[in-house]
Amino acid sequence: MPDGLTDISAFEQLESNVRYYCRRWPAVFVAGRGAHVVAETGQRYLDFFSGAGALSYGHNPGFLVEAVIEHLRAGRLVHSLDTHTPEKAGFLRTLERCVLEPRQLDMVVQFVGPTGATAVEAALRLAERVSGRRAVVAFEGGFHGMTAGAARVSHSLPARDHTGCRFLPYRAEPDHEDLVLVARALATPIDGELPGAMIVEPVQGEGGARPFDRRYLGELRRLCTEHGVVLIADEIQAGVGRTGPFFSFEGSQLDPDIICLSKSLSGLGLPFALNLIRRSLDRWSPGEFTGTFRGSNLAFVSAAALLEHYWSQPDGALETARHGELVEEALTQLAGTSRVPFSITGRGLLWGLTFDDERAATAVVSAAFRSGLIVEACGERDRTVKLLPPLVIRHDELVEGLEILSRAVLGLSEAD
Repeated sequence: MPDGLTDISAFEQLESNVRYYCRRWPAVFVAGRGAHVVAETGQRYLDFFSGAGALSYGHNPGFLVEAVIEHLRAGRLVHSLDTHTPEKAGFLRTLERCVLEPRQLDMVVQFVGPTGATAVEAALRLAERVSGRRAVVAFEGGFHGMTAGAARVSHSLPARDHTGCRFLPYRAEPDHEDLVLVARALATPIDGELPGAMIVEPVQGEGGARPFDRRYLGELRRLCTEHGVVLIADEIQAGVGRTGPFFSFEGSQLDPDIICLSKSLSGLGLPFALNLIRRSLDRWSPGEFTGTFRGSNLAFVSAAALLEHYWSQPDGALETARHGELVEEALTQLAGTSRVPFSITGRGLLWGLTFDDERAATAVVSAAFRSGLIVEACGERDRTVKLLPPLVIRHDELVEGLEILSRAVLGLSEAD
């Protein structure tokens, strides 16, 4: 082993076989800034993975790092369960002013713990309490977490127990028959009881960067209201600006009863998750859903600073829509050149290239990594290359990453 480099045998001998991403990207990463990460060899990589969306605002944004350092140096509380702190009050008021009030959302905040899966678990539990029914309608391609309840409604985890859940097909362009199918699903018992909840990612992440039709989302709201079903929007990966607006369902009439948020909300990749709950549905009793790590004051500080910096104006302060158009144009040109066919889906800065050849996406991921770009494969049988560039990426960085991706795809064509 060269001097100064990490002994990777520690990972091979002591870490579980369950490790995954390190197998796709065999490097030891030591630093990150903005859209780049650096391996200990000095190799720089453009990061179009962004911590699976947990780092949508890039690595180590300076103003957020300083806010957290100042908090620690002052000896302020780091862990506070659900007790009152100035940092929590500051976050709540900032969220109200920057997110809830501009969108006329009369919702309360439930701090659920550190992960998106916990947010989904809490949402499902509350929906059951409100409706009196445990059965759930979800969607093919949906992913909501790895814990038992979240996995039950995650179609992309086919080996899990999906008892009490019915999956509706994803349709890019739904028609009247699809709405008939939704109505029938909400009116038909699942394992002996009618559905009490529906959970949907308005733009699917792990399912392959697939947006739902906005009109269809509005019809889901209408049908859930008609059947007394609680509507849950999972905004964990596609929310907090990833698709352009703060929520990926904006521009539709989805109007969720519960909104699950996590991942990029802290701005620094800190574990932080919450649910927004329609005020009239806040039926929890004190302590009914609890957890030790609901009071992360570091996350309150960084999340409040993030919202203030990027979302204090009605339209935000990012160029996500313009950059998204650039990505779509580049991918469309690439699709017309590549001899290995693929389809394109996405919105904002969440895009997918879904290949007919089941081996192609994984090959592209490997080739891109060798050339200095980090992307992941997802979707059915890992046939989709998913792009999650940081929302703060510079124009030249975005162009560079797309050029590397194009060479990886065209190199795959030439190899065939």
